This record gives sequence, structure tokens and C-alpha cells, in this order.
Amino acid sequence: MPNLNTAQESNSRLTYQAQEEQLNQFAERYIKLVLAVGQHDCYYVDAYYGPVQWRKDTFWQPLSELQAQHQAGTEWLSVLAAQIIAADLKLRYQFLKTQWHSIAAYLTILQGSQLSFTAEAEALYDCKLPPYSLAEHQQVLSEIDALLPGEGALSDRYNEFKAQFIVPKDKAAAVFTASVNIARKLTSKHMDLPVEESFEIEYVNDKVWTAYNWYKGDAHSLIQLNQDQPLGIERYLELASHEGYPGHHVFNVLQEQRLVKAKQWLEYAIYPLYSPISYLSEGSANYALSLIMTDAEVLEFERDVLMPLAGLEGDLALFHQVLKQVKKLSYYENHVNQCLTDKLIDTDMAESMLMEGALYPQARAKQRVRFFERNRSYVINYNVGEDAVAAWVETKAQTTADKWTRFEALLSRPLNASALKLND
Repeated sequence: MPNLNTAQESNSRLTYQAQEEQLNQFAERYIKLVLAVGQHDCYYVDAYYGPVQWRKDTFWQPLSELQAQHQAGTEWLSVLAAQIIAADLKLRYQFLKTQWHSIAAYLTILQGSQLSFTAEAEALYDCKLPPYSLAEHQQVLSEIDALLPGEGALSDRYNEFKAQFIVPKDKAAAVFTASVNIARKLTSKHMDLPVEESFEIEYVNDKVWTAYNWYKGDAHSLIQLNQDQPLGIERYLELASHEGYPGHHVFNVLQEQRLVKAKQWLEYAIYPLYSPISYLSEGSANYALSLIMTDAEVLEFERDVLMPLAGLEGDLALFHQVLKQVKKLSYYENHVNQCLTDKLIDTDMAESMLMEGALYPQARAKQRVRFFERNRSYVINYNVGEDAVAAWVETKAQTTADKWTRFEALLSRPLNASALKLND
């Protein structure tokens, strides 16, 4: 452990450098511990583009040893709290502190501890969940029911109506490519991305998720689209903006460019999936489409470009009216996941609840329950996170340009859930 009693130098530049060096050394400890935890869960380290040797030097250690390392680091953090006085370094310290504390919670989970859904959301993602009303859920279902034509069970009617907007698998690549291209074009009008940034797309199967961005470093991403379940036309722009522009790909590019390379703040070169950074990562990615296009522009692009590419016809305007209400059902999915995680229901009941209350077809409900079982409270990052990002970006934005400025600032210097609330 480095000397923690560094005297305050009279030269302010040296004082700042001393503080930064302390944080640099703690960041190295943080990265190495995250890499070590990743030896126990292959999903934990979602991305890493820090020093190659640190990953090569990582070896399997018992969880008890990792807990001891975490405790030693926590003691170091408490000392650093009084030493870090520069304003921007205080924010850096707070980020490291919140990320560090989430590791302790995940280590207990790996050893078999079962946190409740709400406790886990706070321990891993720094998120205190808002109350949820089943009465509001019933009101949303009533509004969807009034919009949909036909008779019979609401879930059946919705899925029959949606079927006309399902993109054939042989058209998926063309539709997704067009969606990513327009998302990239619109984002580049508002953000100066590095000239070398790039991505590639793969089409995969047998996943619990619909799409995924694997950030590889050097401004490059691999975006995978799961072909297990047929996707509606509306999902393609959502996924292009979420996984690509200005979502996950841009988020990682900005962190690498402005924090890792420009400042050498290496803690941003690693992404532990089950940690507070996911609240902003998923929330900003879910918000991304509303930033690049208005509802009317989405409808126009789907009607004039994507529907012809997919060979589809239908009342797209009505479909989007319905979808606007269906999106509100995501909070009901949180409720189902909470019941499942807290062992109030089993997987069969969770599937039934999703089919009836979230209007999923059976195959999609089964896939979603698999996602719940694997990721537990992670789902709150999508909708609760999106609402938090929207509030932070829009509260002090008067124009579209203001929104982009605030959004880019947020992605370039990430805030956790607590800080988002304090700064909205």
C-alpha cells in the first residue's frame, strides 16, 4: 500500500498531482479486483481495454481472499476521503467509491447470499426504487385495449396486431444496417466522434438478450443482434440507437477518448456489468432514440425506409400509438422480476404474468424470464435509469442543442444514480 500521509505541498499543481496519483494507484487496485472477481463470473467484466499485462497477471483466487482485499481497499478509501480536495477529483473519487462498494455486494452474492430485489438494486446500482402501482398498470392495459381492434383476450389481440409489423429474418440485416446508419449520421451532426471509431454487426442465436454491444477498445464495437425471437419494425431504430449511436458505442468511445486516453483515468477502462455504471449506461442508451429523432421522425423513417426494406404494410401510426402505451408496461416487468427474485412466484407464474400483463407471446416470455433469472435487479437500469437520464438532460435544457450538450457531458463524465438526482 502506498504512503497515505502525503503532506500538502505549497505548490497547488503539485498538490493536485499528489491527489491524482493517489487516485491512480487506487484505480489500479480497483481494476485488478474487478478482473479477479471476473474469474468467478464470466459475465462480470463486460469490457476491458486497460493495460494488457494487468489482465495477463490475473489469476483465480478464493472469494474469501478477494473479500479481504476489498476490505483493505475500503480502509484506504476512508483515508483518501480527507485527502482528495480538488473539485474534479472529488467527483472521480466518488465514482470510484460507489463502484468499489458495489463489488462488496457482488462478492456476497457470489458466495450465496440472497439480497431482495430492492436491496440488490441499491447495493449494486446505487438506485432506490420508486414505488410501483398495480392500479396504474391496469389503467395502461385499459388504454391499450381501447386502441386495439378486434375482440378477445388483450394479449392475443395485441400480438395478432403486431404480427403485421414483424420483420422477416431474411430482411433483418438490411433493416438493422439502415437503422444503424441513420443513427450514426444523426449523432455525428451533434457530436465530434473520433475519425477512427467503427463497429461491426453479427447476427447470433441462443441468447437471453435481444442485442448486445461488446466494446473492444480503440473506438471499436461489436454489436450482436439475437435472432431467436422475431423483432417488430419498431425495435430496429431502438436497438441501433441503444447499442450504437448515441448509446453504448458512443458512451464507451467518449470515456475512452476523454477519460482513459486524455486523463489516464484507467478506472473507466473497465466495465463491471453488475455495478452503478450500468444505471447510466443502460439509461442513456434507452434515452438515445428520443434524442436523435422525434416521434414523428421515427414514424416517417420507419414508414418511408424500413417498412419497404422489410416488405411490410400496415397502420404504422396506430401501431406507434399502441407502442407508446406498451412501453409503460416495462415497470410491470420490474414488478414481475421482483416477485420472481424474492421467491414470491415461480418461473411458470412469471411467464404467465408477462403474457397477460406485459402482452408477451409465450416464447418471448420464456426468454425474458431467463433474462430475469440471470440478471435479477439489472432490469431497473433500463427504465428507471432512462427516466433519470431524461430528467437530468431535459430539466435545464431549453433547446435541442442544449439537450445534446448535456447528454454528451453526462456520457463524458459519468454520474451514478445518487449524483444524477443531486444534479438534476
